[in-house]
Amino acid sequence: MSKRTLATLVAGLATMPTLLLLAASPAAAAGDSNVQVSNTETVQAYLDASGTVDVARVYEQVAMKGRGTVDLKNPVETQGLRNLDGFGGFDVKDGVMVGRYDVDGEQQLRTVSDYTKKLPLEVHATYTLDGKPAEPGDLLGRSGHLEVSYTVKNVTATSQVVTFDDGTGHSTSATEDVVIPMVGSLTTTVPDTFTNVSSKEANLAGDGRGGTKLTFTMTLFGPIGTPTATFGYAADIVDGTLPKASVAALPVSPLDSPSFKGGAASYKSGATTGVTLTSGATEIDSNLLKLRDGAGTLLAGLIQLRDGARKLDAGLGAQALPGSRALASGAGQLKDGTSKLRSGAGAAKDGSSKVAGGAVQVADGAGQLDAGARKLSGGAAQVDDGAGQVAGGLHLLGEGAPALVDNLALVADGLDKVDAGLTQLYDGVGGLPDQAKPLHAGIAKLRAGLGAKGQTGTLIDGVDQIRAGLSAATEKGGSLDQLKGGVDASKGGVDASKVGVDKSKGGVDASKAGVDQVHSGLQDALKPGGGIDQLSGGVSMATKADCGPACQTILGQVQLGLTDLRGKTTAASTGLGQVSGGLDAVSTGLGQVSGGLGQVSGGLGQVSGGLGLLKGKLSDAAYGLVKVECGLSNTTLVGVCDPKVPGLLEGVDLVDGGVSQLVDGVVTKVQGGIGTPKDHAGDLTLRGGVNDLQSGVDLLGLGGLDLLDAIDQLTVGADRVHGGTSQVATGAKALGAGASKLASGSGDLATGAGQLDAGVGQLATGAGQLDDGAGKLQAGAGQLSSGLADAAGGTSKLAAGLTDAAAGAPALKDGAQRLSDEGTKKLVEAGKATAADYGEKYALIEVGARRAKAEGMAYGAPVGAMGATAYSYELAGVDGEGSANFGRAAAAVGVFGLAGGSVLLRRRLL
Repeated sequence: MSKRTLATLVAGLATMPTLLLLAASPAAAAGDSNVQVSNTETVQAYLDASGTVDVARVYEQVAMKGRGTVDLKNPVETQGLRNLDGFGGFDVKDGVMVGRYDVDGEQQLRTVSDYTKKLPLEVHATYTLDGKPAEPGDLLGRSGHLEVSYTVKNVTATSQVVTFDDGTGHSTSATEDVVIPMVGSLTTTVPDTFTNVSSKEANLAGDGRGGTKLTFTMTLFGPIGTPTATFGYAADIVDGTLPKASVAALPVSPLDSPSFKGGAASYKSGATTGVTLTSGATEIDSNLLKLRDGAGTLLAGLIQLRDGARKLDAGLGAQALPGSRALASGAGQLKDGTSKLRSGAGAAKDGSSKVAGGAVQVADGAGQLDAGARKLSGGAAQVDDGAGQVAGGLHLLGEGAPALVDNLALVADGLDKVDAGLTQLYDGVGGLPDQAKPLHAGIAKLRAGLGAKGQTGTLIDGVDQIRAGLSAATEKGGSLDQLKGGVDASKGGVDASKVGVDKSKGGVDASKAGVDQVHSGLQDALKPGGGIDQLSGGVSMATKADCGPACQTILGQVQLGLTDLRGKTTAASTGLGQVSGGLDAVSTGLGQVSGGLGQVSGGLGQVSGGLGLLKGKLSDAAYGLVKVECGLSNTTLVGVCDPKVPGLLEGVDLVDGGVSQLVDGVVTKVQGGIGTPKDHAGDLTLRGGVNDLQSGVDLLGLGGLDLLDAIDQLTVGADRVHGGTSQVATGAKALGAGASKLASGSGDLATGAGQLDAGVGQLATGAGQLDDGAGKLQAGAGQLSSGLADAAGGTSKLAAGLTDAAAGAPALKDGAQRLSDEGTKKLVEAGKATAADYGEKYALIEVGARRAKAEGMAYGAPVGAMGATAYSYELAGVDGEGSANFGRAAAAVGVFGLAGGSVLLRRRLL
C-alpha cells in the first residue's frame, strides 16, 4: 500500500457515513450536459456523554463524472475550510466555492470545514444507578443496576399554515409546527461486564466479542413518527464503564422515499375516504330527514283520514242509521195504516154500491108508489121504517165521513213530512263527497310524501337513493372494494419494500465481510514480525552496511517513512474496525426496518379485513333498505318486490279507492233508493212511492169531498123520504102529493147514491195505491237501513284501522329522526373528523416534503446537481482513558500532517 493510497483512505473515512446513509441516486447535470455532478455533505458532531456538543465539522464531496468542462459553484462553510485531497486551496466568493474543471472520466473534490450552523437534532442522555440520578463520570468503576435514557429531538420546526379538506368539500387551515423530516438510528455496544441487558425499544444482538449491540431506529417527524424520540436500556454492571454511542440521521422526503411514500399515500387515501364517507353519510342523512318529513306528512294525512272516518262513522252511526231505522219503522206503521185504509175503503165501496142499488130500488119503488098509491097504503108503515133506517144510516155516514177526510189530510201532512225528510236525507247523502274531500286531501298528501323513484324530495326516492348508494358502495368493484384494493396494494408495496430491505441487508453484510478481511490483513501486517516489521528489519540491516553518507541519509528517511507507515496503518486498521462496526449497525438497522415493514404489512392486513367486515355490515343495511323500499311500494324494485304483497303506497291507494267507493256507493245507493221528486211507483224509489201515496191521498181527498156532498144529498133525500113516509103513514090522503115528493126525493137519493158509490170507488182505488206506495216505502226504508248499517260497520273498521295507522306512524318518524341523530349524523361527524385528521396529517407530510427538498442540505448543492446531507453524532463514553484518547487524537493529527509530507517525499524519490 503506497503512502498516497493510505492518505486517501484516511480522508475517505470522514465521508463514509454519508456514503453509507445515502443510496445511489441519479446525478443531475451541472455545467456541460455531458458531465454529471453530485454533492454530498456529512456533518459530524462530537458530544460529551450527556449530549453537550463539543465540536462539529462538515465534510463535503463533489463528484463529477463524464467528459466536458464544468463551471462549479458550490455553497460551502468558509470557516476552517481545508482541502482533503492536498494542500491546495479553493477560490471562494461570498460563501460559494467556484472553479472551472475539465473532466475526463471521474473527478472528486473533498473538503472539511467548521460547522457553524445550528444542528438539526439535539441529543440528551441521562443515567441512573440503582434508581438514583448519576453523572456520567460517577459511573466509572461502580456496580449496580444501570438505566440509560436517550432523547433525540428534531429542532428544525417552524410555524407554517397548512391547508386541507375539512371533510365537506371545503378547505380549512391550521397553523402547525413543521419540521424537516429526518430519520436515523442510535447505536451503542455495551461490554461483557453489562449483564441482563434489556430494552423495550432497541434491537439487541451480540457483537462477537461477548458484548451486546443495541440499535434504536427513529422517525423524527409527524404524523408517521414524532419529532422527539425517547428510548434507552437497562443492565446490571460490574466495575462500570460507559460505552460511547453513535447517532446517524439524514433528511428524507416522505413523498419520494420508498420506505415512507406508501404510508403518506395511506394518509391521502384516508383523507379521500373520509371525504367520500362524509358525502355519502350526508346524503343518507338528508334522505333520512326526507323520510322523517314524509313520515310527518303521512302522520298528518292519516290523522285527517282518521278524523274524517270518525266523522263519517259518527254521521252514519249516530244520524243516518237511526234516521233510516226510524224511517223504516214509520214506513211500516204507514203500511199498516194504508192496509187498513185500503180494507175500509173496499168495505165502504161495497156499502156504497148497496146504497146506490137501494136508492135505485127506492126510486123505482117510489114510482111504483106514485103509480099505485092505493097499494102503498098497506105497506106505508114498512116504507116509513125503511126510510127512517136509511136516514139514520146516512146521518151516521155523514158524521163519520168528515173524520175520514180529516184523516186523509193528516196522511197528506205525514207524507209531506216524509217527502221533506227524504229531501233532507237526499241532500245530506249528497254532501258525503264534500265531507270525504279532507280524507282524499290527506290521502293525496300522504301519497305525495311517499312519491316514487326518481321523484326528488319524496320518501320512496330518498330510501331508493340510500339503498342504491349502499349497494354501489358494497357491490363488487365498488368504492369499498376499491378502498380495500388500495389497502391490499399498499400492503403489497410494503411487502415488496421489505424484500428490498432484506436484500440491502444482505449486501451490507457482504460489504462488512470484505471490510473485515481488509481489517484482518492490516492487523496481520502490524503484528510483531509482520510485513512492516520485516521491511523495517531489512532497512535496519541495510543501515549497518557501509554505503556512504548519502545512502545512510536515504535509508534514514526510509526508516522514518516506515515509522510513518506503521502509524497510518494502525489508524487505517482502527478506521476499518469502525467501518465494520458501522456496517454492522446498518445491517441491524435494516433488520429493524424489515421488522417495521412487517408490522406495517400486518396492520394493512387488519385494515383490509376491517373493510371487509364494514362491507358486510353495509350490505346487510342495503338488504334491509330493500325491504323498507318494498314495504313503501311493491313497484319500486321490479323483480325484487313481491307484487302480491302491497306496500304502503298501494295500501294508501286502496284506502283512497275504498273511501271513494264507499262514499260513491253510499251516495248512489241511498240517493237511488230515495229517488227524485218526479219519480213514480214504477221507479221503485221512496220518493216514487211517496209521490204516488200523495197522489192517492189527493184523490181520496177529492173523493172524500164528493162523498161528503153525496152523503149530504143522501141525508137530505133520506130525510125527505122519511118525512114522506111519515106523511104516508100519517095520512093516506096526502099519498098522491107524498108519492110525488117521494118520487122526486127517491130520484135525488138514487143520484146521490150513485155519486157516493163513484166517490167510494175512487177512495178505494186511492187507498190501494197508497197501500202499494207504503209497501214500497217500507221496503226501500228497510234496504236503506240495512245499507247504512253495513256502511256504518265499514266506516267503524276504517276509523279503527286509521287510528292504528296514525298511532304507528309517529314511530316511523321518530325512528327516522333517531337513525339520523344516532347514526348518520355521527357517521357524518366521524367522516368529517377522519377526513380532516388524515387531510391535516397528509398536508403536514406535503409541507415537510417541501422543506426536505428545499432545506434538506446544510449548505446546498451546485445548481442542477444532485445533493444530500447526512448527520453523524458521536456521544463520548467514560472508560478512564481520557488522556490516552487525547494522545490518540494528537497522534491522528500528526499522522494527517505527515500524509502530505509522505506525498512530497514520494514525489522527490520518484
